Parts: sequence; structure tokens; C-alpha cells
Amino acid sequence: MIYTHENRLIVSNIKNILQRRGFEVFVKNEHAVSIIGEVSAFDSWLQLWLVDENDFALASRIVQSLKLDSEAEDWVCSQCAEENAASFELCWNCGTDQG
Repeated sequence: MIYTHENRLIVSNIKNILQRRGFEVFVKNEHAVSIIGEVSAFDSWLQLWLVDENDFALASRIVQSLKLDSEAEDWVCSQCAEENAASFELCWNCGTDQG
């Protein structure tokens, strides 16, 4: 497991970033919302897993380097004019790169 979070958009964003850099990843617990109450809320968070565990060190450095702090500024997509969180490298609406 390379990353876990309760917010589906954040997990999807990190998944997209890693895939764009050539890592094979998959998400676990996509439907775990239905079991909240039977397990702890933390155990139902989405989990992002690497297919090849040999990629863990490099992928971890990439995830750690992402700007996930709340002080970074949000940005507006140049393609569709949608507002995106600062931590998003790709537009959540159309997939356009922030750069």
C-alpha cells in the first residue's frame, strides 16, 4: 500500500499522478462505505496499492513530494475553467495538466 485517505478525489489524484509516471497501481476499499459501522472508519478508507513492490521507494518519494499542504493556492484549469485544489496536478474535471 502506497497511500490511503478517506477522500476519494485525493486518492484518485495521487493514482493519476503515479500512473502518468509509469507506475501500475490499483485501488482497494472502493465499496467499503457500505461496511462502516461493522469496521472502523479508518479501515474503510480507500487504499492505493502498487502492483510491483519494487517501485515502492521511488513511488513513496513522489507521493511525499506532492504539495498536499493547505497553504498552497488552488488553480483554475486553462482548458475548462474548473477550480482545482492545489494538491491536484491534473484537473479533476477534464484531466488537463496544471502546468
